[in-house]
This record gives sequence, structure tokens and C-alpha cells, in this order.
Amino acid sequence: MALMMVSATGIGCFDVRSIDAGPPVLDDFEDGNLTPSLSPFNNWSCQQFSPEVDLDCAITPGFDSAFSLSASFTIIDPPDAIQQHGGIMMMTFADSPIDLTGFSAITFAVRLTSATTPFPSNALMHLDLQCSTAISDTGAQLTDFSVVQGLPFSADWSTVSLAISNFGPAPWRTDHIQGGAPACLRAVDGFLFVFDAAIPDGQMGGGVFSIDNVRLQ
Repeated sequence: MALMMVSATGIGCFDVRSIDAGPPVLDDFEDGNLTPSLSPFNNWSCQQFSPEVDLDCAITPGFDSAFSLSASFTIIDPPDAIQQHGGIMMMTFADSPIDLTGFSAITFAVRLTSATTPFPSNALMHLDLQCSTAISDTGAQLTDFSVVQGLPFSADWSTVSLAISNFGPAPWRTDHIQGGAPACLRAVDGFLFVFDAAIPDGQMGGGVFSIDNVRLQ
């Protein structure tokens, strides 16, 4: 009987309450490498576009933290009477899609510094959520389809929160996803932070693009 009482008392000594681990972290870069914290996403990559050039992603001092992700870039728009809209992307892709419809927002810190003169007022930064398995409203497979949302940027670190419900098809896409934006948000397999530098024809610009502490709320 004494042994039974001790055993019953011992069982009550364990605290089985769950602990809230906080919002899922895509990456806060505090591990000092290019591998996102959120599975199944793969290593970050950095790239210029128009023309397409692979860039080195760098782990740099963060926003009130040890580390962030940065990439340096230089855009040259050739003097051909056509603005090429060259820019830079920092991106990570997943081996399988995840459903973001259960989250309310994506939060992160961002900074965009210019190496020369300020970027034109029509320069555009946006976050693209790619859903590569998307099907068009005609039943055809779409290529690199994403829902997007623009965001403000400055030369100083700023914290941004983008509501999941505000992501929608890019206005420059003419095709349409079957099921609308929610269908894409249920099958996200890429995060792409994009900056269109809007460098005028025949001119050059560049700088450093940085992000930190990317979380799902």
C-alpha cells in the first residue's frame, strides 16, 4: 500500500502543460548559414534579373540580432531606349508545398541601401509566394505562378507585416489560377523577396538588399 501511494504521488510531480514556441520561423539567420529554419525549405539563393546573374548571398549583421541575409548588386540598364527593369531576388524554395491559409501574416525586417544615388520613386519591392503546382482556370499547368504583395522599403531597417489575405495575383500576369489566390496560398513552395530597381535607360544603380527575422504569424 505504501508503495502504491508513493507511485501515485510521483505521477503528479510531472508538469505536462504545453509551452507556446511562438510563431513559426522561416528564418532568423541566427544559425549563421543559408538553411531556413522551416522545413521543407531549402537554402537561400540570390539572383539579379534582366539580365539574369547569380549573386552571392551573404550572412551580415542583423536587425537587433547577430545575423541577417544580404546581397550586393549592380544594375546596368543598356542605352537602347527600353527600360529593362533589372533587379534582385533573394529566395528559398521547398521540396513540397505548405498551406499558409491558417496564418494571418508574414512579418520580417528589411533594408535597401543605395551604393550611389537614391533609387527612382517608381522602384518596387514585393514579396512573392510561389505555388509551382498551380493550375490555370483553363486546366493548364502554370509556370512560376505567385501571389504577390508590395511593401515599403528604406535605407534603414524597418519591420513589415503583410496580411496573408492581401496577397493576390501579380498585375503583370495575364493568366489566372484555378481557385484564385486561396488555391495558391494552400500550396506555397517558394518565398521570393524581389526588388525592381527601375534604373532608367542607359543608367546604372546598385546597393545592398537585406532581410531578417522572417516569421509566420
